[in-house]
Amino acid sequence: MSMSESTGAQDWRAVACLAPGGERLLCVGESSSQVRAAYAGAWGEVIRDEDRPTVRAISLQRWAGQAWAGQWEHQTYLAVPATRGGKGGTNEAGEAVAANPTSDPA
Repeated sequence: MSMSESTGAQDWRAVACLAPGGERLLCVGESSSQVRAAYAGAWGEVIRDEDRPTVRAISLQRWAGQAWAGQWEHQTYLAVPATRGGKGGTNEAGEAVAANPTSDPA
């Protein structure tokens, strides 16, 4: 099995991992840099205010396999955007805080 070649396919995605076990798709893109640039903006639109404290981590994932038969594979963790009261994707300084993923996979 080989990695899919990117021909305009949405091969990368950012997923917010929620406690105790849910997840929310933040964005998809053709490259990791495209997803990295877009996920903080999507944070304010996708994650509800009441769900933000339950976000444990944001996983950057890549599609592995053929378009019709494959799976998403975790590549790295992205910073969880900080929020201060509003619906913005980052704090007033435009900073993001590091995710604190637990070592427990459950």
